[in-house]
Amino acid sequence: MRMTAMWVRMGACAVVAALLLAVAACAGSDPTPTPYSAAARDSAPRATPTPFLTEAATDAAAAPSAALTPVSIDPEPDDEGGGVFRSAPLAQSRIIVHTANIVLVVEDVARTVDGIASVAYDLGGWVVNSDRSSRHGGSIAVRVPAQSLDAAIARVEALALEVETRALTSEDVTDEYVDNESRLNGLRATQERLLSFLEKAEDVEDALLVQEQLSFLQQQIEAIQGRQNFLGQTAAFSLMEVSLKLSAQPVRVDAGGDVAARVGQPVRFRASFRAPEDIDEVTFTWDFGDGNSLASGGSIRRPDGSRVTSTVTHTYADDRDSPYIVTIYLTAVGEGGIGEGSNSIEVAVSRVPTIEVFAGEDRTVEEGDEVGYSASFTRHGQLWDYQYQWDFGDGSPTVTGMPEEGTTRVETTHAFSDHRAIAYEVVLTVSAMSDAGRVSGSHAVLVQVTESEGFLIWGWEVGETAKDAVRVLLAIVALATRGVIWLAILSPVALVFVVAVYLWKRFGPGLASSRYGRYWLWSNPPRPTPPPGHGRASEEPPAVPETPATTAEAPASASEGPPVMEEEPPRR
Repeated sequence: MRMTAMWVRMGACAVVAALLLAVAACAGSDPTPTPYSAAARDSAPRATPTPFLTEAATDAAAAPSAALTPVSIDPEPDDEGGGVFRSAPLAQSRIIVHTANIVLVVEDVARTVDGIASVAYDLGGWVVNSDRSSRHGGSIAVRVPAQSLDAAIARVEALALEVETRALTSEDVTDEYVDNESRLNGLRATQERLLSFLEKAEDVEDALLVQEQLSFLQQQIEAIQGRQNFLGQTAAFSLMEVSLKLSAQPVRVDAGGDVAARVGQPVRFRASFRAPEDIDEVTFTWDFGDGNSLASGGSIRRPDGSRVTSTVTHTYADDRDSPYIVTIYLTAVGEGGIGEGSNSIEVAVSRVPTIEVFAGEDRTVEEGDEVGYSASFTRHGQLWDYQYQWDFGDGSPTVTGMPEEGTTRVETTHAFSDHRAIAYEVVLTVSAMSDAGRVSGSHAVLVQVTESEGFLIWGWEVGETAKDAVRVLLAIVALATRGVIWLAILSPVALVFVVAVYLWKRFGPGLASSRYGRYWLWSNPPRPTPPPGHGRASEEPPAVPETPATTAEAPASASEGPPVMEEEPPRR
């Protein structure tokens, strides 16, 4: 029994290894007859010829039972007497997967999506996915029988206002299908052999080993069979992907008139337009005609209902391709739909001489002085109508004029009325007309304005001295005024103090000798000042002895009040 189990185990392992090697070799070659499986033959659709399918693919769809003819493989002797396998000529049809991609411009996106889905259902297909989340666009993907692809495309395009693009692709999957079928045949044969070994296994160890190999083979068979089913279905039902765009309403755009510019000069562009109602979001792109473009957005509504785009600038570096065609492409989006429009203008670019201006050197002047300014500039034969303008930077009116014909100098005078720490910037601008419009050049000088020294006598400035005297006099007057104000405020307090002193001097002695004065003196006796060096400062002063007169004048009874103490002069 042990010998039999051992031989069974060894035989199973050898067969499994050999069959796995054979299956791996089948992935690169096809030495085995490969007819369609029964499932593939049953799932393949019947078709009629269409312009988008090749003749061979049409035959395969119309007669799936004969799509792949079994190929006999017979050994033929080689030069050494051995045998090699030679494949007979492959008499088979091709398996083609067709895909259509279409972009349509429609009037209503949601209604068109529903119409395409109805076309797919009518032809026996189904909807793979659809998107109608946006009012301005959408998409839908459907599968229809391969033999009905022509009819489906025609019916879908009939729903659109415009067919923007149409792309058809074909993929030949015959080789992959044949290879997968060969691998399936090999794996199924191996599976049958392992099942036979499983029946002959006499112990649990052998059964588990064979069962493990069977599970691995089953996974491979299911994966390949799923791929075969997918290929058969995609070949039988073509995929049609449709992108939908909402038709745009026309928008009238005005880019303005033609422009003349010179090389290196920034040119400004702005367009006006009228958009349909409920369309507010605006984007536009300027194509400047020299290979450069600029995309931007935003607009401003005018009182008359029209709108203008934001201003953009562009500088042309060359005039060889002048005039340039400048075009604006505008798109407006909103609840009211989509609006599109464009407009073009010409920009004539030329090289124009520049005007060089020299307004002089920086200088320092006194305020109030009338100072002359002389400047020069260059003249060119291609320019005419020269004009100049002086701007002195102090808020005074500018000085303008036209230089005399043939001259290259301009002169003027100016007086600065105020001095300041920061210098004034005096700018001279000279402009002239050209074929590309008015050109100009400018130059600036700094003028430092100082305070005027005034009238001097022997180096002594009378005006400044008078100003200082006036300032001192004003300061004295200010101090006197403040004193009067303080006196007026403190006069009641001073008056009260004076009255109090007068009353004390007038009535003070009599008050002290009166009955209430004596009582106060008795209750608050004065303390004599001790002589220098006598005791410590913290010692109490000696008591004042009573005099006989004081004792004699004491009241006869306690009811008459306390005795009156007369003040004794302090001891010296």
